[in-house]
This record gives sequence, structure tokens and C-alpha cells, in this order.
Amino acid sequence: MFRAIVHQALAVVALAMGCLATQRWEVAVSAFIGGTCIVLPNLLFAIRLSANRGRSSDSYPTVFFVGELVKLLATIGLMAIAAVYVVWLVWPAMIAGIVLAANAPWLVPMLIRQKAGNGR
Repeated sequence: MFRAIVHQALAVVALAMGCLATQRWEVAVSAFIGGTCIVLPNLLFAIRLSANRGRSSDSYPTVFFVGELVKLLATIGLMAIAAVYVVWLVWPAMIAGIVLAANAPWLVPMLIRQKAGNGR
């Protein structure tokens, strides 16, 4: 669970660094903000699920679905806050950060395995 979040965070930082190397700083920060809108609620959700690990299995579905709802609402809230308060936000970069962070848990391991397979 936490490995997927690390993959998300690393992918977002790599995107932001790539944007910083090739674009204006606003583009890099916008990509980072977009990715953070996904990574931060996911991290809080993972921490919440980990805290529930030793408890009754009957409560787990409730904790999961309520946590998922809170995660989605937090994601929407963070995006709304960024849209309202960051006046120089570069929307394509923010959306790229969101898409990359949302897809990183399956994309990064696939790329790592593919790279390891080419080295044989």
C-alpha cells in the first residue's frame, strides 16, 4: 500500500523536475500541485487503513468505504483550493500531474519490470 504511494510521489517529483528543466517554474509547480492533490489523500487513506489493521474484520469494510469517500472528497477539495487560490496555475500541467499520480501505482512497477527484463 505504501509502496504505491511512494511510486506516486516519485513519479510526481520526476514530472515536476522534468517540467522545471524544460519549462517555466509555474509549469513545474502546477504539475507538482496536481500530483499532490492525488498523493496526499492517498497517503492519509493508507495511514487510516494501517491504523485499522489489528481490529475486528467486521469493521474493515466500513472503514474502507468511509475512508475512500473522505479520500475522494479531499482530492476534490484540494483541486478546488488550487483552482481558486493559485492564480498562475497552468492547467495542462496540473492535469498531467493528476493523471500521472493516479496511474503511477501500476505504471511505475510495469516500467521497472520492463527495464529489468531488457538488462538480461
